[in-house]
Amino acid sequence: MASVGLLATGVTCGRPAAQLHARLVSSSAATCSYTISVAPPRHRQAALTCRAAQTGLSESPEAPEDLSDDIIDLLGPRTTPTPVLDPQEVLDALYNSIHGHAIEHYAAFYSSELQGIVTDPGLMVVHMDDHLVHRGHAVFDTAIIVDGYLYQLAEHLARFERSAVLAGLLLPCSIEQVFRIIRETAAASKAVNGHVKYWLGAGRGGFGLSGAECLGPTFYCQVYTIPVGDVDSERAVTVKTSEVPIKPSFFANVKSNNYLPNALNVMDAQADGFDQGIFVDENNMVAEGPNMNVGIITHDNELVIPPFDSSLPGITILTLLDLVPEVMGTDDLHDIDSIIQRPFSVEEAKSAREVFLTGSSLPVMPVLRWDQDMIGDGEPGRGVLSLKAMLLNHMNPANNKGQHVEVPYGYLTGMDEQT
Repeated sequence: MASVGLLATGVTCGRPAAQLHARLVSSSAATCSYTISVAPPRHRQAALTCRAAQTGLSESPEAPEDLSDDIIDLLGPRTTPTPVLDPQEVLDALYNSIHGHAIEHYAAFYSSELQGIVTDPGLMVVHMDDHLVHRGHAVFDTAIIVDGYLYQLAEHLARFERSAVLAGLLLPCSIEQVFRIIRETAAASKAVNGHVKYWLGAGRGGFGLSGAECLGPTFYCQVYTIPVGDVDSERAVTVKTSEVPIKPSFFANVKSNNYLPNALNVMDAQADGFDQGIFVDENNMVAEGPNMNVGIITHDNELVIPPFDSSLPGITILTLLDLVPEVMGTDDLHDIDSIIQRPFSVEEAKSAREVFLTGSSLPVMPVLRWDQDMIGDGEPGRGVLSLKAMLLNHMNPANNKGQHVEVPYGYLTGMDEQT
């Protein structure tokens, strides 16, 4: 069963509140308890003891780990005290919580709260009372670093500004300063290839709904070093028609932090053995993927892109709309004779010769199966592969025609002025 179905089942068949209340009260009144002895910071070790007078068990540090299932059932759920931490213990916990992925890939982080950049993953944190966190009142965007250059940063920032206006958000500084912060955070990361993701939040100040309580907007920028897909990669994906409801048009066109539908889309697809889900409207017309646009190539060599009524106009798909007419009829483009933006149904997509997803981090990914239907001959087609090669060529700084901005790595050494 798909995860959406599982979630729905959990809601309708969950434990009744009265039953849960009785169990929690009973558990908290049990005589089984644990104590934690804390050593000095950076060398903490928890020593747990269990006292259960009704069972006659003796105290033993190993008891919680060695109790049999029968004893655990008798004692009920085990709980541990919640410690109140001092500042040093907080820092210790932040460092101890760093995971391998963060160490390998989280290269630099800017926070307007810190008014600076950190390169230690343990310090890349956001306050809980930022409305970005607890209300999702924020917008974001992503650019990529290719061979030491930021690709299409101006285009992404223009969309970022538009999303901010639609979300009722003001920048904490000029867009020129945002541009500089992003470049210098990229430089501090020392990453030659990777991604730069940045957020604008309503700000800190409380846990209400309205941003009127916020002290001022917040801006964060994160650089992580997962490179963009290689043109020679043979990777392709499978998709399913998503059961997750599509976003209303207004919210689909704002790149906001409200990505719950997008996350459920992917989870639903993966639960059924697919890679991605495809949002469709009430008429079964194709809209978009969870964080990428969709296109098809028909048997008449027509490249078709859905309108942006119910989807976010992706920077990559807009680039395709600009580039394809320029190379149509040349050796740089195969099996595509025309391009059009119009609605198309799930049925038309399944019967197309080629289907693809496109986004900044892909940049083009062939789709080999949609639900239970194989697309074309089940192999990546020449049309999609030529689109991918065209985009990767456009991303190459050697072919810069104004779409690249150099990362000022000299900023780290003092070679560039910091004024």
